[in-house]
Amino acid sequence: MLHSHANLSLKAIVAVVLVPVVSGCLGDGLPWGQLEASMTASFAPSSGRLDDQGRLKTADNYVVDNLKVALGFDAFSLVLAAQGAAGFDPANPPEGYSLCHNGHCHSDSGALVDYEDIALEMAGGSGGARVVVGLDTEPRQLTDTAAAVAITPCDPSPCEVPLGELAGLEINIASISISGTAYDTLTGDAARLTDEGYSFDVVVPLTTALTAELEGSIGPGQPVGLNLAIDFEFPPAVFDDIDFGTAPPSDEEAWKRVLGDALTDHAKITPDLNRSSN
Repeated sequence: MLHSHANLSLKAIVAVVLVPVVSGCLGDGLPWGQLEASMTASFAPSSGRLDDQGRLKTADNYVVDNLKVALGFDAFSLVLAAQGAAGFDPANPPEGYSLCHNGHCHSDSGALVDYEDIALEMAGGSGGARVVVGLDTEPRQLTDTAAAVAITPCDPSPCEVPLGELAGLEINIASISISGTAYDTLTGDAARLTDEGYSFDVVVPLTTALTAELEGSIGPGQPVGLNLAIDFEFPPAVFDDIDFGTAPPSDEEAWKRVLGDALTDHAKITPDLNRSSN
C-alpha cells in the first residue's frame, strides 16, 4: 500500500537466460569473433543540476534531498543481423512504422519508437543472433564515481560472436531502488507540497531494455577480438518525469511505468568498441 509517504519494497527474482549462439570459425578452432567486455555505472548530476544545499533540482521546480539510487542489472546483449541484411532506413521504414523523424517513428500502435529499437527489431527478424552476457543482479548504489558492474563469464570464455553485422547493444535492467525527500521550490498559493515535503522509498522490478548504437562486421577479413567497454549513466532527468506534489505514482505499476519510461527516454549508454586481431 502506498500513501503520501511512499514505502514500497519488492525483491526482484531474476533469471538470466543465456541465448544459444551458433558460431562460425576462422579455422584452427577460432570463432569469427571473441568478446571481452567490461561495464561501469554511475549517477553523477552536474553542478548545474544541484542547488546550494546539494539537492537535485528537477524541471518541475522540485528539489530532492538525500537522494539514493540503486540498480540491479540483468544482462546485456550484442544484437547481430545476418551478413547482407538491410539496415534501418528512416526514409523507408519497415511495416508497422511511418512518419520517421527526429530519431523516432510512429508505430501502428500509436507509440513513438526510437530508430535504434526499430533497427534491433529488424536485426532480430533477419536471421541474425544475440550474444547475451549476464550482469550482476544484486542492486548496487550508484555514486558520482563510475563503479564496475560484475559480468558473468561466458562458458567457455571468452564469449564467441557469430558471423554477422553488429546492429546494436541492449542493456536489461532488473530492478531499481530510489529514495529521498522531494521539496517544492514554489511558495505561497503556488506551493504543491507542505514544508515536510514528500518522502519516498521505492524498490520495483523492471523489464526495461535500453539500447545504444553499435556497428561493425564480424566475419572474413575482420579482426577477431571485440573489446567492449560499456559506460552506463543514470540520468537526473528521470526525476523530471515525477510530479511529486500533484500526482506522484500511486502504486507499484505506476512507479514501474514512470521509471521505465524515464530510463528509456534519458539513460545514457556509451559503448566503446575496439577491435584486435588476437
